[in-house]
Amino acid sequence: MKKNFRFYDNRQKYLLFVTTTNEKTKIARNIHRYIKKIKPKKPGLKIFDAGMGDGTLLMNVMRQCHQEMPNIPLLVSTKEISMEDVRLGLEKLPDRFIEHKNTVFIISNLHYSEAAFLKSKNITKQKKINWNVVKLKGNTSIDFANQLVKQNKFLEKKWQIERSSKTGNPTYKEPSVMVIYREDQEFNLDDIIPTVQNPENQFDLIIASQPYRSRISAEKKVKYVIEPMAKALNSKGKLLVIHAKGNDPANQIIKFLWPSENPFPSLASDIIKCCKLTLDKKLLKQVSFKEKKNIKYKLRALPNEISNGIATSTVFSAWNAAVYVNQISDEKILKAEKTKNYEQIVKKIVSKNKGLFFIDELFVIEKK
Repeated sequence: MKKNFRFYDNRQKYLLFVTTTNEKTKIARNIHRYIKKIKPKKPGLKIFDAGMGDGTLLMNVMRQCHQEMPNIPLLVSTKEISMEDVRLGLEKLPDRFIEHKNTVFIISNLHYSEAAFLKSKNITKQKKINWNVVKLKGNTSIDFANQLVKQNKFLEKKWQIERSSKTGNPTYKEPSVMVIYREDQEFNLDDIIPTVQNPENQFDLIIASQPYRSRISAEKKVKYVIEPMAKALNSKGKLLVIHAKGNDPANQIIKFLWPSENPFPSLASDIIKCCKLTLDKKLLKQVSFKEKKNIKYKLRALPNEISNGIATSTVFSAWNAAVYVNQISDEKILKAEKTKNYEQIVKKIVSKNKGLFFIDELFVIEKK
């Protein structure tokens, strides 16, 4: 097994997980109540998604923003290093520009510590930043879809990755930013459209859903994700952190096969404790730590696929979701699959629970 292996880079497992569970829908429903409470300041409502993925969650959040504030300019900024996920996200965007005309959508391949401010900390790379402004023409979703598809050429050239010489983790070859808005709304949006000269923003709401590998230390979670996101909050802005918690049937599958596995060594309480010990003192005085709650979601399966004998497709989907959420390495998965023991374990737990459910944990950091 390569030292630089990262489980969450496995796109096949990720996409199957997204399409066979209702996690994104459940998280979006929990986010909605925070959007309802936002009191945006001029020039507009500002949302940051700390990891777009395929865009499923973010599009739901954008719909909620329109429902609550249909006439307020909306700036949505996000980050995603995966070229394929950026493509999937862009494919979902056209309808958003029809429903909420006065939207500015920004996506970059920058790191957490850089993405909110749209500027690479690597001075050499920053000099080569690719700043791509896409002004959508027309007034139909097909107009916008056709123009966004053309951005694939830009992605193929400028969204390339390389391995960090220090960590072995993927990083961008060149920092790249896409700024997308409707050309006929440019006058109305002028005050919230970022530029190379003036890229920085502070946000009313930051969503950090599964932003890190669960197995890394609380110190690294705070240093590389929590702290830079907290610094990017507006006054009264909220950072919502959502991550897998375990202690659910999916985790039971893992414990049956690998009793010593501990996929979730540091949860909200550990992270908050670490924040209080390690955050910059000035920043610590500016933030408060709010509620913690669990979000329960499930594997999508038809009742007859369970009650009349566990269907093969359900076993496969349950197995994929369990090893994905618990971040089990491909090496261990292949060994388990050779013995076929996992199938009986999955069937037993799915049958016992009449399905398979998972638990995420959400906690809130608010800027005073």
